[in-house]
Amino acid sequence: MPRPSSFRAALAGLLTLGAAASGALAPAYAAPAEEPDPLLVHIDTISPELPRNGDVEITGTVTNVSDETFTRINLHAFSSQAPIPTATALAESVTIDPAEYVGQRVTVPGTFATVDELEPGETASFTDTVPVELLEVPDEEGVYWIGIHALGDSSVPRDAVADGRARTFIPRRPSGDATQEASVILSVRGRVWYAADGTIGGTERWARRLEEGGSLDAALDMADSAGAAPYSWLVDPAVLVALRRLSFGNPTRSIAPDENVPGQEPTPTETPTEDEGGESPESTPESEETLTPPSTGEDPELTEDEALLATAATEWLVRFKALVDTQPQPVLTLPFGDLDVSAAVRNDATRYAQAVARSAEVMTGLELPTQPAVAPAADRLSPEAIAATSTDTVILLGDNAFLLPPTTPNSVVRLLGHKVVVTSTGAESGGPGPTAATDPLALRQRLLSEAALRLTADDTAPLVVTLPTVWRGEDAASFFSELDRPWLDLVPVAEVAERGAVGVKASSLSYTETDREAELGALAFAAAERATDASTLLERVLTLQTTIEQQVRDEVMVTLSEQHRARPRLALRAAGRVERALEDDLAKITVEAPTAVTLSSDAGPFPTTVVNGLDQPVTVQVRATTDGELTVTGDGERELGPQARSVIRYEATAARAGVHSVRLVVTSIDGEPLGSSDVLPVRAARVSALIWIVMALGALVLFGMIGYRLPGQIRQRRAELAAAEAAAEPADETTRDAEGHPTATGADAAPERA
Repeated sequence: MPRPSSFRAALAGLLTLGAAASGALAPAYAAPAEEPDPLLVHIDTISPELPRNGDVEITGTVTNVSDETFTRINLHAFSSQAPIPTATALAESVTIDPAEYVGQRVTVPGTFATVDELEPGETASFTDTVPVELLEVPDEEGVYWIGIHALGDSSVPRDAVADGRARTFIPRRPSGDATQEASVILSVRGRVWYAADGTIGGTERWARRLEEGGSLDAALDMADSAGAAPYSWLVDPAVLVALRRLSFGNPTRSIAPDENVPGQEPTPTETPTEDEGGESPESTPESEETLTPPSTGEDPELTEDEALLATAATEWLVRFKALVDTQPQPVLTLPFGDLDVSAAVRNDATRYAQAVARSAEVMTGLELPTQPAVAPAADRLSPEAIAATSTDTVILLGDNAFLLPPTTPNSVVRLLGHKVVVTSTGAESGGPGPTAATDPLALRQRLLSEAALRLTADDTAPLVVTLPTVWRGEDAASFFSELDRPWLDLVPVAEVAERGAVGVKASSLSYTETDREAELGALAFAAAERATDASTLLERVLTLQTTIEQQVRDEVMVTLSEQHRARPRLALRAAGRVERALEDDLAKITVEAPTAVTLSSDAGPFPTTVVNGLDQPVTVQVRATTDGELTVTGDGERELGPQARSVIRYEATAARAGVHSVRLVVTSIDGEPLGSSDVLPVRAARVSALIWIVMALGALVLFGMIGYRLPGQIRQRRAELAAAEAAAEPADETTRDAEGHPTATGADAAPERA
């Protein structure tokens, strides 16, 4: 309410007297930049604009971050006495050191708050109401500095140097009936990491983002505060997939059969019960995601922290979907994983197509309206990437993506055959220090200031602002409440994108060698390709159809995010973890050969064993290779059940005697090695058909000689035997008596004699 003119006259006299005598408008001195402030001041709320008359109200907190007790802490408002006239000057003002003088503080009694005492670590709230006349802001449109200085007593006596400060920008309320359009885009994007086992990594960070005041929670709070005010969503579906997996208790990578494939449906005994949430987290494909909250509190497999995180993720997804359903415009959907589009087009264009298709699949599965979009975090896009983008994609580029910000009545240009919405990088950069640039109040005041400057300059182009995803503080809920200005008209960015475009030349695009060097390199895409190839091989080996390829594509796609540009080695290591994990799975299918084999001839059998160490059936073959002088035949293809073994029998044929080496390798049916192999030495004792012929001829000669010499040897032997018998016959010693009868002699006659 306007104050009486008599009061203003008296007040002017008081100010003149105070300035001359006691410094009612004291210079806003600040401590040297290298010395940290002992008092930390934060502005929670502030009047969004400088009124023509009336009061400016500032509320906030002051925290004693020193080791000393402070007493009689006065919190004085200060402002600049000259306007910041242009957006360029405003951008330069942001860089001014917090210690620099930007305006005088108001010291009139009754216009500042006081905190009697503040112990180390304590925080106190304050409210400061200052008549706009005391700020001595001229009646000129533009943007002004405004803030709070804290001065107190400690071991160092009070002086003119502030012990703590906070500052921001505030526009003077524009005159006239003209309005300025603005489009506010809320972002849901951020780094997503997968652990080696396929779980979402960094769960503690996700818990912080989902808790009250966290960045993800704050984004929804900000949307809630918008009420009927239009805004737009810009979302990376990889974040939604991560939250979906967390809502299921963060399952590991799975090679279980895809239950949505005909013939692979679970049997009634395998169907999850209601206590398990009605579905199997491991086998539910992301393409058919729903927002049905799983039961986590009674799941014995989840720890308390995991259950709390699952509940928080589920509640966030349900709340997000409800907010999206209230918006008439579809969600601007980034390529999956917030892909580095410029790098993808340069190194592997198929990744760009995959990322776009995957994003559409996820949004359809979650029943969310979607509009493909490309909005590089760095605000710049290469000419090749723009040319490769489909014409139905909304492209958002910062005004710094051009050599000179293009002049357009609708903030839309036509570049390389594509419509491009130009965003305000100044408004997106936030406010001045020492307050965090991304503080919600700092961002709101910067947006209002940029909009007011456009209106003052008769620039009708809508102010398009993509807000960051990392919020500091818990004031996001009040962001939209103070954007309801008579001179500011909020419109959805999709409406802006449909308006007429002004053609600009490709040469006006600023994409330098430095920008190209900042892209993710070929190594990142090569690492992602190796991991993808390993998943494809594993899918070929598994007898039943699974979703392993899709799971791994999600895991490696996030390693190609533009947000990894600052630390590309972390992304390389992440892709390497996935590749090694898949190689370890493939290596569980092994071959076990005998220690050695000896053939009794030039040919013979030998066994080997193939072992499936996975918990799913596989179809593989064992391929045998030799040194070229040994031929191995046999059917090495086997279908093995989970944790099963099978013996394979081969037939070996050698071309020469000696030891031969046989290498046995487990491969897919297509012959691609899986990793396991074994070497078997095979000894051939007698070999070659020529040797057998020689041996047969030798036998014939032998038997021929035997046939030739045997009859003579037989006759000779018989003669020898006859002679031997004759020689062995005894002499005839019989005598006869006188009558001619034989008589015994010698021994035969002895008995008779006796």
